[in-house]
Amino acid sequence: MTRINTKFTRATLLAISGWLAMSFSLSSHAQDNELQVGRYQSVMLEPADEQIDLLSHIVEIELPEQINTIGQAISHILDGSGYRLLSPKLAESYRSHLFAMPLPEVQRQLGPLSLRQALQLLGGPAFCLVIEPTYRLMSFELIKTTSDVHACAYP
Repeated sequence: MTRINTKFTRATLLAISGWLAMSFSLSSHAQDNELQVGRYQSVMLEPADEQIDLLSHIVEIELPEQINTIGQAISHILDGSGYRLLSPKLAESYRSHLFAMPLPEVQRQLGPLSLRQALQLLGGPAFCLVIEPTYRLMSFELIKTTSDVHACAYP
């Protein structure tokens, strides 16, 4: 019959329990909005800014050659963003004129900039980007006064 040295076993158990207690006490120092994923690493349990404000997402876009108008470019950029254009039936007639304008070659490559800035850039200085957050709709309004120009400056 083999005898086990109980002093060694107790010391080992005490060391292991001490180590476990220390590791649990270290993880308890994490804030309520943190999750410890490793011994020295934790992640925040919060959505990223661009997940809260979808239009703040940073984009870098190269528009394909088949996109020739401002409207096509805006539709392409909005694809997958969670936003959609206000129906042409509900939009002012000047918006259809903006969307039919040819895409300037210099705007074929955009970014890195926020989605909001990219859309405002395509609208140009004569139009203000208008967002309807409840239904995630967007459109453009014609700027009529100089005070409107400052309110719609590129964010």
